[in-house]
Parts: sequence; C-alpha cells; structure tokens
Amino acid sequence: MSIRPELRTELLTLSPEERQELADELYESLVDESVDPEWERAWSAEIERRMADVAADRVELIDADEVHAELRSSRR
Repeated sequence: MSIRPELRTELLTLSPEERQELADELYESLVDESVDPEWERAWSAEIERRMADVAADRVELIDADEVHAELRSSRR
C-alpha cells in the first residue's frame, strides 16, 4: 500500500512540529495494537520499582554522557 501523492504532498507542507505530532500519533496507533497486556503490566511494575529506588536514594544515577565516555575509553 502506498500513500497517495496528493496526501504525501499535503503532509509535507505541515510544520516540523505538526509532522512530529502526526508521527507520534501514528507510532502510538501501531504500538497500541501490538502491546501484550502482560508485557505492559510487567514493564509498568518494573518502571514503578525503579522510580521508587531513585526516590529512596537506593541507586546512584549516572549521567548518560559519562557512561558513554567511559564505554568509549574502555574499548580502546
């Protein structure tokens, strides 16, 4: 299935913000159809657990840039 040329042309006239909003909505419409409810519950519980660990200072947060730099230097 392909997008009609006139629709494609019209969509490309949207502002970057509008295109991002549309892309997000399209992505969500695909994800929602394919999400296993059990998987969703398991990940929600894991996210809650991790957030609680952060809130209770049971874990040390490390800046992603630091982690990436350390990984790059360890591969040399």
